[in-house]
Amino acid sequence: MAIISLTIGAYSNGEILAEEVSQAVGARCVSREVLLEASRTYNVPETKISQVFEKTPNFWERMTESRRTFLVYIQATLAEWAKSDALIYYGNAGQELLRKVPHVLRVRVDVPLENRIKNVIAETGHTSEQARRLLAHLDDDRSKRLRYFFNSDWRDISLYDMVMNTEKLQLEDVKQIILDTVRRPQFQLTDEKRVGFNDFLIKCRIYALLASALVGRLSLITVTVNDGVVTLSGTLTSHEAMIDQFVLQIQALEGVRQVNSEIMVGVIYHEWNV
Repeated sequence: MAIISLTIGAYSNGEILAEEVSQAVGARCVSREVLLEASRTYNVPETKISQVFEKTPNFWERMTESRRTFLVYIQATLAEWAKSDALIYYGNAGQELLRKVPHVLRVRVDVPLENRIKNVIAETGHTSEQARRLLAHLDDDRSKRLRYFFNSDWRDISLYDMVMNTEKLQLEDVKQIILDTVRRPQFQLTDEKRVGFNDFLIKCRIYALLASALVGRLSLITVTVNDGVVTLSGTLTSHEAMIDQFVLQIQALEGVRQVNSEIMVGVIYHEWNV
């Protein structure tokens, strides 16, 4: 089947392309739906989890981990949906959220600015200059959020397997190129890639499990998974019984073969990365 992330700017009619590709490959097509499902699954207010990709983090949110915790829930939800090997995601940060899926096809589609301006005018009634300023603001905000979460720029072409400009290409051309590419062996799920995907899925589940218990301290723990063998490392200012409880909960997760805990009790801080 297919796992595809589509990255496309605001007011670029990305949902039309995503829907057509999903129909052609028989895959589920999602964007904002992942936020709603994460809200329901992890009992987080929809308004809170929606802000992850709709509002640039303020100072307090950058100092704490509230946004990062919500991001963990979003990524875990996407990972669960990707189990079907039939997913088209055209929401924010797909190139990062699904980056560790071994067979994902990451596509960025650039629509000329003038075309996007026309779309803004048609939808909002803005003047051309107002539309231009709106798009500049939206693109800048998107860059700030992605830099905060992943220390990357969504406009960096190295994040994608394929980048297409629609100045000359029509929607049908873009769709066909995507369909031709995703059928290539590199983007097919094999037994070897399934091991890698299962490790990614386990890791996402573990971070989601830890997120609610380690409010404000999730960055202190690093999780690695290799063929179902989980290693926990880092430092927590917690008692050993709590760490033992984490190990038991993780051992109960589907696909986990072994859990090695190297967590120390202390006050050392290091970078967090899913």
